[in-house]
Amino acid sequence: MNDDTLEKLAELEHVQWCEWADVLSDDLSSLLKVIEKSDVELSDEEQQVVLRVKDRLDKWDKLMIPFSDLPEDEKEKDRVYARKVMTILSD
Repeated sequence: MNDDTLEKLAELEHVQWCEWADVLSDDLSSLLKVIEKSDVELSDEEQQVVLRVKDRLDKWDKLMIPFSDLPEDEKEKDRVYARKVMTILSD
């Protein structure tokens, strides 16, 4: 298989990730809203988890763009999985 196939598979991997991340982002955002509205006092550890989730959502939001617009280091993460698919298909 060639470089063109690798890029097509990497792009498909990115689309698949975007769809998964979009669903999970919606659920996590809804959960954060519930937490923010509640009167429950969060422990320091729980507050740290909330902050990590917010950071992750911000990062994911910036990556939900077309594959062609991703920075090269992010494209390479998708290529890793594309190469795994290519290895399976070549066996």
